[in-house]
Amino acid sequence: MTSSSIEDLRWWQQAHPTEEELLQSGGLLVEDWPHARYVVRLSRALFEATRPLHKLDEHAWLLLERAAFLHNAGMMVEERQHHKHSYRLIKATQLPGFSESERHEIACIARYHRRALPSKEHEEFATLKPSARKLVSTLAALLRVADALDYNHDGRVLGLVAEEEGCTKDIWTIDLRVRPLADLDEEITHAYAKADLFEKVFKRKLRLKVHVQER
Repeated sequence: MTSSSIEDLRWWQQAHPTEEELLQSGGLLVEDWPHARYVVRLSRALFEATRPLHKLDEHAWLLLERAAFLHNAGMMVEERQHHKHSYRLIKATQLPGFSESERHEIACIARYHRRALPSKEHEEFATLKPSARKLVSTLAALLRVADALDYNHDGRVLGLVAEEEGCTKDIWTIDLRVRPLADLDEEITHAYAKADLFEKVFKRKLRLKVHVQER
């Protein structure tokens, strides 16, 4: 996947996909390419900020990266149930570098970026092996928060890190670096609303602290 620094706004704000992005997506389209790129960016930061909790490797990150990039592919079909459409589209699409079973995991991670939590009552989740169900739940927990932190699709959160002194056996504190004058009320509200899976998986309350980036 194309990479860039947080400050390189010209890259992530491009309205159209690059050839590489279309290759990595298997040709799937998303309704908002800048948002897709930014959710990948925030997902990576959250993956790093929670390493002490999940202890996952770079292969797990690759699954989350692709799910983050394609989580809204279903918007091209329908908005209301787009998370379910994303699951079906990803599962049916050949993604370079991933096996069929890995594609199923990516599809499930994307499917749970909103609404209901992973459940064995859902056929797509129940068919996963126990280890894969744990992995999907963990990565979907990060994706839900990352997606919420770009709720307005305009990159208000410039970066994030774990606050070491605020991370305990009960609470995990994330410091958010925010654009000057940015109103983060909606992002924070939605992030806490979608932290349900994070708190279930990691058995810690999520706490978000805002730090305005100086000009």
